[in-house]
Amino acid sequence: MSRSIYEVRERPSKIYSWKVFMLSNILTELPWAVISAVVLFVTWYYPIGFFRNAELTNTVHERGGLMFLFVLMYMLFTSTFGYMCVTCFETAETAGNVANLLFVMCLIFCGLVIYHPSTQAD
Repeated sequence: MSRSIYEVRERPSKIYSWKVFMLSNILTELPWAVISAVVLFVTWYYPIGFFRNAELTNTVHERGGLMFLFVLMYMLFTSTFGYMCVTCFETAETAGNVANLLFVMCLIFCGLVIYHPSTQAD
């Protein structure tokens, strides 16, 4: 919806560029990503008991903080990834389908295609 508003109103007036428009959209998503990361972390990390894994090494706080940063980066990745897919397609349905496909591909091939020196042909 905001893309269509930009195309109709802002692009012809040349008040700001597409890069500024996308950057402002991403920056407005940051507080929501932080709020959702906090909710997700608190409702997922502690009830499962992941903090108990670090009690033996006395690194409960460090591992909890690192896991929160992972969750926060995941939320930021999903929002920027969604914006990337929306900007390429005309309709939201097509963008949603392609975003789901690409996200599943990211999960399937995560760590699968890696470079190993022994597989290189001489």
